[in-house]
Parts: sequence; C-alpha cells; structure tokens
Amino acid sequence: MNRPKTPRNNKFKSELKKKFFNPKEKEATLLEVAEQLEKLVSNINSKTNINELVQKLKDILLDIYKIINSTNKKPNAVENEAKGIIKDLNEIKKDIDDIKENKTEKKEEKKEEKKEENKDEKKEENKENANNEKNDNKEINNNIVNINKEQLINSLKLEHHNFTNSCNNLLYMQKNLDNNELVQKTEIYKNGNKYEGQFRNGVREGKGIMYYHNGYRYEGDWKNGLREGNGIYYFTEKTEEGEKFDKYEGEFKNGNAEGKGASYYKNGDKYKGDYKNWNKDGKGIYYYHNGDKYEGDFIKDRAQGKGIYYYKNGNKFEGEFFDDKPNGRGTFFYRYGELKGEKYEGEFKDWNKEGKGIYFFKNGDIYDGQFKKDKKEGKGVIYYKNGDREMGDYLNDKKTGKHVRLNANGKVITKNY
Repeated sequence: MNRPKTPRNNKFKSELKKKFFNPKEKEATLLEVAEQLEKLVSNINSKTNINELVQKLKDILLDIYKIINSTNKKPNAVENEAKGIIKDLNEIKKDIDDIKENKTEKKEEKKEEKKEENKDEKKEENKENANNEKNDNKEINNNIVNINKEQLINSLKLEHHNFTNSCNNLLYMQKNLDNNELVQKTEIYKNGNKYEGQFRNGVREGKGIMYYHNGYRYEGDWKNGLREGNGIYYFTEKTEEGEKFDKYEGEFKNGNAEGKGASYYKNGDKYKGDYKNWNKDGKGIYYYHNGDKYEGDFIKDRAQGKGIYYYKNGNKFEGEFFDDKPNGRGTFFYRYGELKGEKYEGEFKDWNKEGKGIYFFKNGDIYDGQFKKDKKEGKGVIYYKNGDREMGDYLNDKKTGKHVRLNANGKVITKNY
C-alpha cells in the first residue's frame, strides 16, 4: 500500500519524526491520533466541508504510517494489527468519497432536468429560472448532505469503534514488546540459591548462572524460569584434596538434561551421547578411565540393547546388553595374550559365557556345547582340525564321564574321565 501524500512543511516533519521515533512517546502519540479521529467524528454536521474532512483523514493516515514505521520490532501480530488500523481508516475515507461522488451526480441530474424544462422559454424567464435553479441546487445539496449525514456519522462511528479497538490492541502488544526486553540483574532466594543473569518480565530467561546452596552450579540458557537450551551443570563435591566435580555439558529441556550432551566424571570416566531426563538414554559412547570403552544403546542411564565393548588390551565384545552388562547373545573376540585369535559366539550372562555357545580355538579346533560361568560345562562336542569328532560331558572346563571319539577314518574310541 502506498503512503498518502500530504503537504507538510519540513519543520513539522522533523518534529513528527523525532516524536514518533522516541519509544517512550509511541503510546502517547498513538492515543493522540485516536483522539484526533474521535474529535473529527463527533464534530461532523450538515455544515461539514467534505474536502476538508478528507484532507484531515489523509493526515491521520500519514500519522499512523509514521507510528508503524517507527516500531523497531514488528512481529506478525503487531504488523497485522497495524494493517488493520490502516484498513479501518481507508474505509472511512471510502465512505466520504462515496458521499462526495453521490452529491456530484445529483447536481448534474438536476441541472439537466432544469435545462430541458426551460429551453423554450424567453430570456426573462431563463433569468428567473436560472435564479430558481441556483436556489434549488442549494436546497438539493443541503438535502443530500442531510440525507447522507446520518449514514456518514453512523458509518464513521462504527469505523472509529473498530479503529479504537485496533489501536488498543496495538498498544497492548507494543507494551508487551517493551516489557519483553531482557534485563540483567542478581537475585538471592530464600533457600540460599543465587542467580546472576538475564530476566524477562521478572522471569529468568536468556543467559545466566545459578549458584545452588548445595555447591552445585549451572551456567547457560534459561527460558520461562527453567534451564532450557545449552548449558553446563557442575556437581561439586568438597574433599580434603579440594573441590572435585562431575560435569554435564549439553542440551537442556524443561529444566532437565535432555538431548545431546556429555558428562565428565571426577573418576576420569566420560560419556557423550543422548540424554533424557538426566539419564543416558539413546545412542552414546562411554569412555572408562582405565581405557575401556562402550559404544551402543542406553536406557535409563544403563547400557542396554545392542552395543560393543572395547577393552584396552584389544579384546572386544559385540552383542546384547542388559543392566550395563553383556546379557543375551553376542560374540567375544580375543585379541591379546595366549588366547589371541580365538573367538566365542553364543549366550552370555553378566559378562560370562553361559548357555549354548561355540568356541573357536586358534589351532582350528571348535567346541560346540554348554557353558556356565565362563567355562565349558554340560554336554558338548569338539570338532578337531584333523576331522575327528569327540562327544561327552564337561565340568568346570574339563572332560568328565564317558567320551566317544570318532576318527575321520570311521574308527570309534571310547574313554572315561
């Protein structure tokens, strides 16, 4: 929408600009414009000059544009409300323009009628009729104004009511914008906590530090009085050796550690990954201070689901975890010491081989059978590299009872242990 152009001297423009661009004066200025319109509407009568009325409305429109354009922060709600004000005022102008157009058409119609009636009359009669026409036109004009005046006043009053509501809405939103400014201050609470940082409308919001009475500390983002966004939470513990602390650094939601984050523990352990309500939950990597590492699923602060445990010495377990331990099916790879190159595939319970499994020896032999507490125990079969096969029972990792060995050439050998 183009701005209405009205003649204004430079001094007036300078004062207007200075006044409208002063945030403290915006509210008063908008109220002043509303009062101008109210005064304009209340003073309309049969003697009102339509052209002057239109010019005054144009001035008011210009004032509204100035106020809107002087607002530095214009969210959609404020901008839409401002457009509504302009629309209301344009409706007022349209009502007046319609009345002006109607008035002109009536004058022309009356002139044509008089011209037809008097065209065959004498000059003396024409002169008299001309005077009568002038008087009739005056009477018609007055009648038109009187007929349309009530309609105009009612229309303008309605538009003024809409305009006033729009002004009040805009002022309310502008006041909220002004109150939404972040302020820096310090607050000390009854429980001994202390906050240093930003506030909005009296609520912690923005950047800030909370010193908790138990020695803990949070530094980071706040929203609606809660930790929200990114921050660091220090769990401080005072010892004879000085202050030690665990630390969480990452995302917060509704006051809790939630999202992507990292924890650094005073014993040297470290975790990086997903969090939910302060718990490790989702995908993550836990680094142990002894050099071991777990990478995989977490549920409620524990390794649970699919994962891989890497030992410092090179050994590795890959499989199912429950309650922070290998539980379920998995594979253990020996990559260090005397067992380097060997592998176990099967069932685990609390870190131990337990249940049904297959053990691959580095010499090529294979054991397929039962395990208990990390040792062969129960029924099992050994498949030798040379093709022989031996079946029997095992106890505490040793052969027990009767064993039957079938040679590759079909010979059967029986032996008791």
